[in-house]
Amino acid sequence: MQADREGGWLAAFYFLYFCALGAFMPYWGPWLHAQGQGPLAIGILTAAVQFSKVLAPNLWGWLAHFWGSRRIVPYAALITAAGFLALGLAHGNFSALLLITLTFSFFWAATLPLVDATTMDWAQRCGTAYGRIRLWGSLGFIALSLGMGGVLAHWGMTAFLPGIAIFLVAAWGASRYLPYGTLPDANAPRPRLSSTLRHISLWFFLLAGLLEQASHGAYYAFYSIYAEQHGLGSAAIGMLWGFAVLCEVAFFWWGDRLVRRLGVPLVFIGAFVLTALRWGVIAWWPGLVWIILVQSLHAASYAAFHLAAVHWVSGRFPGALRARGMALYASVVYGLGGGLGALGAGWTWAHWGGQNTFAAASALALFGGVFLIQALRPSPTLEKEAD
Repeated sequence: MQADREGGWLAAFYFLYFCALGAFMPYWGPWLHAQGQGPLAIGILTAAVQFSKVLAPNLWGWLAHFWGSRRIVPYAALITAAGFLALGLAHGNFSALLLITLTFSFFWAATLPLVDATTMDWAQRCGTAYGRIRLWGSLGFIALSLGMGGVLAHWGMTAFLPGIAIFLVAAWGASRYLPYGTLPDANAPRPRLSSTLRHISLWFFLLAGLLEQASHGAYYAFYSIYAEQHGLGSAAIGMLWGFAVLCEVAFFWWGDRLVRRLGVPLVFIGAFVLTALRWGVIAWWPGLVWIILVQSLHAASYAAFHLAAVHWVSGRFPGALRARGMALYASVVYGLGGGLGALGAGWTWAHWGGQNTFAAASALALFGGVFLIQALRPSPTLEKEAD
């Protein structure tokens, strides 16, 4: 009974957190465009959200050893909500937008790696699957990527910031009841990362993940704008984002079983190849039917990659190191990779146009696969997992 209640609060947090993210990601670029920002400014502001994840998760992961995640996650959610509301006070001024974005992103980056580590610990204690809890986040993303499209079509961009803040406040409420575990002993020696950090395969993995995530920069910053250029409206764009995440949900439901059966390496390789295919088809834009079909590859480019990576990191960083391992993964792959990808997409969009931007993203994912192969070769921890 207690396990069901704890799982329910975890699912609620993921749902609400990703409701906010689902409202944010598809419409951040269009909202900035409505604020008078050009392609390079949109790329920089999107990169600011990602670059905040470079330092912040590692700092929060380190602080969690002394304070515990229970003392960090709820306050971070509230401060992030306030930051979104503060964006409305910038009135389109780029410097103010950049400063506020860096601030709220720094606190937003505190939440997910710590909750992911909490969920993995809880799932192992209860003998359940991480993916079965995490999929509620994907459902939240679907709900708001679809719902926000309808809201914006009816009320316009004035509903963008309050809509996100509402769900972050609700996520704060859920975060107070998560099964964080016992608070760390302040007198206990801190676990050391040095032995794990010496393995070259770890850095090949992080570099490969960085490039794979960087290839998403064009999608996160400019996909909605690119779709608008091909004649789609806000509601249709929201449905495309929602369908992609629905496929992500399906993978998370069965993904843990698939990872155990096929092994982490094969899932990783498939994710990189299908990611490259996805961006290549979007660059080509052969018609709406193909664009709808290729959105299903979000199950590979995000869900399969992330689930395989979480299994990989959990094996590398067991026990007390797990929160810091998740923070390292989030900071390098999603922070640095996402930030570089958004900056690169902003530059290529301004100089090469949309089609070449997505073509470059496809090439970037394939290039990341080269480093992935190097990461898989010497790594005994990436052997086929068993129950």
